[in-house]
Amino acid sequence: MMDQSLLVILARRGRIDIVRTLKSFPDRDFSINELSRASGVPTMTAWRAVNELKGAKIIKVRRVGNVRSVRITSDASKLKVLRLVEETDPQKASARRFAKRVSENDWATECRLFGSIGRGEHIPGEEVDIAVVYDEDLATEDTVKEAVGLIAEQLHKETNITVVPLCISTKDMARRGGLATELRDKETVWARKR
Repeated sequence: MMDQSLLVILARRGRIDIVRTLKSFPDRDFSINELSRASGVPTMTAWRAVNELKGAKIIKVRRVGNVRSVRITSDASKLKVLRLVEETDPQKASARRFAKRVSENDWATECRLFGSIGRGEHIPGEEVDIAVVYDEDLATEDTVKEAVGLIAEQLHKETNITVVPLCISTKDMARRGGLATELRDKETVWARKR
């Protein structure tokens, strides 16, 4: 069960942005100013957020000279609690951004999460496995792979989250058994309305 005081903290302006940024870079220490820039949160808000999140044991803070160094906790129980608040999850946010960009292509029919992200068992820094279902009458597999590869590469530059797309045709998705059956049970991030 989630502590209500943590929900109160996360509901305040900028807190989720800061947590999502720290989870995107699990092995990196940020100064408050760097964290402010990376998360798009004003510096004073970042200072307040760091103090509150430190009190909730969501982040670790240490002093390096005159600078406070901040990183996300490595405590598995705290990370598990944060997974309950989907907005703090940079992998799911990246999956939604990836799917939105894929949806701009007429050949795309849907995107589905699978792997540890799809099961909700992931930790900060893990790759996002996402199946891109495409209409083989509108694009070849090579065209789709190239397009989604470029989208994934650009997204990694923007978010530091690695998206690993798996391209599967609508014809293959309609088959019984194997990968298609497994993917049909996974979370749909986006699907074209018919």
